[in-house]
Amino acid sequence: MMNKKTLLTLIILVLAAVTYWAINKKPWGVNFKDIADFSIEDTAAIDKIFIADRDGMSTLLEKTGPQTWIINGNKLADFSKVQLLLETVKTMTVLRPVPESEHNTAVGDLATRGIKAEFYSKGGMVKTIYVGSATREENGTYMLIENSSKPYAVHIPGFFGYLTPRFISDSLIWRDRVVFNYTPDDIKSIEMIYNNANNSFTVNNENAQMPVLLNDNKQVKPITDMVYLKYFVGSFKNLSFDGYDENQSPKLIDSLLSTKPVCVINITKKDGSVQSLKLHTKAIDKHTKQVIDEATGKEIGYDTERYWAFLNNDKSLMLVQQYNFGKVIRTINDFK
Repeated sequence: MMNKKTLLTLIILVLAAVTYWAINKKPWGVNFKDIADFSIEDTAAIDKIFIADRDGMSTLLEKTGPQTWIINGNKLADFSKVQLLLETVKTMTVLRPVPESEHNTAVGDLATRGIKAEFYSKGGMVKTIYVGSATREENGTYMLIENSSKPYAVHIPGFFGYLTPRFISDSLIWRDRVVFNYTPDDIKSIEMIYNNANNSFTVNNENAQMPVLLNDNKQVKPITDMVYLKYFVGSFKNLSFDGYDENQSPKLIDSLLSTKPVCVINITKKDGSVQSLKLHTKAIDKHTKQVIDEATGKEIGYDTERYWAFLNNDKSLMLVQQYNFGKVIRTINDFK
């Protein structure tokens, strides 16, 4: 007859076998290795990220400094967006396995709309994740580890929503939006060029304590308010554009590039580098708030609050707000 010790051992073995079967049995089984694989613990070691979608759009992000990432080898990335993505892959975990009733939906979503995200460190692949859309409850995101056939609903504990928008394949969205971010000591000169040359001027700032105002003919213009001129030079700090045109219409871009800008701002730094912003008038659209001139009662004919803009020789069409740039869009008459 079986003694109590042997019976207890047998019961433990049976319970262990049943538990193992229960954990791995579909549709409600969970593979704990897969769960751990979705997150990347040491995101500080990640130095390259490649993201691509099913529409052929892709972005390569490469780390060049502690808080500096470059897009596709030549554009500065918005570090806050990179940081958010790295925090996402570090903290995300499985919300639940995908049941059989939902399996085809999840796989179909990943196959047709999935975003591929590859993470590298020191030249080696760390992880490849396929990111789909929101789950039915919209509190998780369908995801799949490469070489796996088992999708999961993934989330960040404490965050309600889906994570797909953080995996951006459009390189324009990744770009740093800062146009000018200079202190007076950084700036050698500021050149403001208008269609009407009588409004144009240059500020020679080689001596930041005594900037010099020049007219369009480079003649020195005496001023009585040096404080205001210094304020103008100091205003080129943290000036960012509002965003990119969603359509990036080649026809509109070609049309704008073939016309003279209403204003060109050229900043020459003391290291010799130049940052140039070209501003063009923007037609009235559904987002325009003011279409009537309050003084005359007539239609203005253009957007007074936003400009189309090009930075340096880049043909990507940007939006610039008068609200942000109004303090630097000045004419020489403002210094009288």
